[in-house]
Amino acid sequence: MEQNKVGIIELRDDPFILDVVSRLRDLPVEFLSFADWTVPITTDYRVIVDRLSYRSSYLKEVMRNLALDGTYVINNPFTASVSNKMLDEWIFKTLGIPSPKSVVLPGSEPKEELGSIFNEPSWSRIADEVGLPCVLKPVDGYGWDYVYVVNTLEELKRNYASAGMGRVWLVQQKINYKHYYRVFCIDKKEVLFIKWVPRPLGAGEYLYSDLKEIEDIKDRLTEQTIRLNSCLDMDINVVEWCIDGEGKPWVIDAFNEVPDMPKSRMPSEYYGWIVDRFVACIKDKLGSDRQNRHSFNLSDL
Repeated sequence: MEQNKVGIIELRDDPFILDVVSRLRDLPVEFLSFADWTVPITTDYRVIVDRLSYRSSYLKEVMRNLALDGTYVINNPFTASVSNKMLDEWIFKTLGIPSPKSVVLPGSEPKEELGSIFNEPSWSRIADEVGLPCVLKPVDGYGWDYVYVVNTLEELKRNYASAGMGRVWLVQQKINYKHYYRVFCIDKKEVLFIKWVPRPLGAGEYLYSDLKEIEDIKDRLTEQTIRLNSCLDMDINVVEWCIDGEGKPWVIDAFNEVPDMPKSRMPSEYYGWIVDRFVACIKDKLGSDRQNRHSFNLSDL
């Protein structure tokens, strides 16, 4: 079966994806539904833009199957299924990218199950390693869900005890920043810095960016952002960088599988840049024989 179409997995009224599709009018593009699909699947979609499988285990299986069958999925479903904040920490260290100190803790477990093999965390050691104040958040967290900024050891213990069972937690050094940027990276080569005011519950604010304040480190941040996305095999991603009072950059968040593109809250030229580059990325993959990277090396068998 010849693969020559673009498939879209997103809500049909999403403003960003509608703007992308409007720029692909000359191509065979379809919004996909899965009522009659069962894995394994073979399709005639050369490229699929996936912005919903993070919500569905079934869709994740579908995307991996399609990638193995030759469809190019944006973003790579094998990368998306394994990334978490601690894996990111290892990647930062390997690439020499500065990031806050972090410690992973098990969630509390029922004693009748696995609770008996976990001891109480060594809170004093954690405080010495990470420092106070610090941030407590899920290791697989998304957005601002279950994120706590704590100022004392007692507050850390209390939030951890009330955070709930069955999750893995990250205690992370809190960086006092002077500047904060969301850096969009498209196709592992195009980079856009946007000044960002981080706030919870989708209330963050994009600002016009005067890059003179980071002109001495911008090239280095650009190079590290591209290296990071090449390592993660991400075709569209947002890396959050903050710069502290001494001018040192820190990467705070490096994995946004489905980055938010709020058309109504983003300066129009920045939003247009993202749409233009993303459309070019889709067209590039449609006209190529590239495959998503995965860990199954069958050629040597």
